[in-house]
Amino acid sequence: MAIPGEQADGFANNWAYLKTELQWLERVLLLAVARQRKDTKEIDRFSQTAADRATSHWWKGIISLDTNVAYDEHRQPQSSAKSTYPQQLEAQIQASQRQGNVLALPALRDRLRLSEFEKNLVLMALAPEVNRRFAQLYRFLQGNEGGLKPDLPMLDLVLRLLCRTDADWYTARYHLLNSSPLLKTELVNLLPCTEQTRLSSPVKLSDRLVNYLLATHPTQADLDTLLHPPAPKAAAPVAVISRCVYLQRQTATVAWSDVVLPPECLSSLQYLTQQVAGQRQAEEVWNLGAADLGRIGRFALVTGKPGTGKTTVAAAAASALDVPLFTVDLAQIDPANYSAVLKEISLYAPTVVLIKSAQKWLSRSSTLSIATLHRFLEERSKLATLTCFSVTHLASVQLQWQRQMDGLLRLPLPAAMDRLKLWQRAFPSSVAVSERMPWQLLADHLLISGGTIQELAQDMIRDAAAMGATTIEITHLQTVCQQHGYDLKLPAALLKPKSSRNSSRKSSRKSSAAESTPSVALSILPETLSEALPETLPDLLSEVPPETLPDKAAKPSAATRRKRTGES
Repeated sequence: MAIPGEQADGFANNWAYLKTELQWLERVLLLAVARQRKDTKEIDRFSQTAADRATSHWWKGIISLDTNVAYDEHRQPQSSAKSTYPQQLEAQIQASQRQGNVLALPALRDRLRLSEFEKNLVLMALAPEVNRRFAQLYRFLQGNEGGLKPDLPMLDLVLRLLCRTDADWYTARYHLLNSSPLLKTELVNLLPCTEQTRLSSPVKLSDRLVNYLLATHPTQADLDTLLHPPAPKAAAPVAVISRCVYLQRQTATVAWSDVVLPPECLSSLQYLTQQVAGQRQAEEVWNLGAADLGRIGRFALVTGKPGTGKTTVAAAAASALDVPLFTVDLAQIDPANYSAVLKEISLYAPTVVLIKSAQKWLSRSSTLSIATLHRFLEERSKLATLTCFSVTHLASVQLQWQRQMDGLLRLPLPAAMDRLKLWQRAFPSSVAVSERMPWQLLADHLLISGGTIQELAQDMIRDAAAMGATTIEITHLQTVCQQHGYDLKLPAALLKPKSSRNSSRKSSRKSSAAESTPSVALSILPETLSEALPETLPDLLSEVPPETLPDKAAKPSAATRRKRTGES
């Protein structure tokens, strides 16, 4: 194919070159549109349902859609003597460079050593910025899958148009997503699509790259500025920032003995903490830094269901290093403010930081660019720090980020023995708990996490305080479990008041003894106790005849006894 407007002495300027490239791209797109229309027309002739259309790639290889089926079409091989379009284009580019004309896209290609695929990817993403006709062609070729109709080309369309074989497709995709300088320098961005695959990501150029590519007479200085933008001037010194906006600071008081984890998880966390402590000691004693010891920061990926202790393990590491723990929950922050979160972490440089809901940054649908996250990890790796990322499911983290971690802590639900420890440690030492509390029964029958155990214990304390109780009883446990939906069946013996039968017997004995004791005996009580009796008792004592009192009554004589006997 000949170059439109071909000139023997090269391109007059950058715009002339760009028009030539866009004309080539338009031909490629129109050819793809014609093929797609033909395929659609052929499929519609035979398909009757949506399922037929979805499986057309399979049955088209079995059913012949053409009328001429008696022979194979034979095409004469093209002569190789004639130069191809890429060869002609490259000759014109070199001619322009010999004349001192700087062509923006070829200059960028040479500086970053871009492949032919990467150069054409930039061209496809630039085309809608020049003419809306390209956006219409992209929308037609990309269909309406998932209700998306972007003006920009999706990664899937770029790979389909620019890769001839499966090997080319795989190589181009892998290089682009993992090591392409276009993404690392953020000149090209793959826009996130919620709940979509990476192939559905639209390809967008940065504004500064678009301005550079559309310049009529770009210079090498413009290219240098594009690749190395000047750092923005600081509006105020760092010291004016007095408090964190996104980071939460807390004093860590969790000891290693307070962490209830399987031994392998605990030892892995302790090793990472020891590495950070050793680096800090090496800096103080031997003055060794990142240049001497390489990557000194440590990264841990902590996974587990809610309540399994992800925050606790980070607090234990911070306590061992004698530093505060900084936490940030990405689920509570607008994605538009993620860059501000990174700046705040960079500014305060906390020794131990826990990033909760880390899948917001580490998943395939992350709104944070790969280059930005790479810079963040590299910056943290140069400091003696421990960065913990916590997620619920390991599968939500891309494999490339899993490989960046120094430790992977999978926190399981606690076993029965661990739950027993957690129950016994759930109440503060100042709170009295009944001796009849069935710790072992709770550990065996309630299969819950440590966080849930702590929540139940706190509710039991509040329930007991509201009822005016001074001790946490089994009744409080029953109430809280019912409110949380746990069916806890306790033995009947635990539900009866303690020693209720014995106390009733003792009370009955005391009442019968009181009835048989004469009222006269009240006078022999100690004086202090007599004063404490009700006011009616002195009146009762005053009515008793003096001669009947024990200390004043004389011993009856024999005659008196005989007289009483005779009377009886």
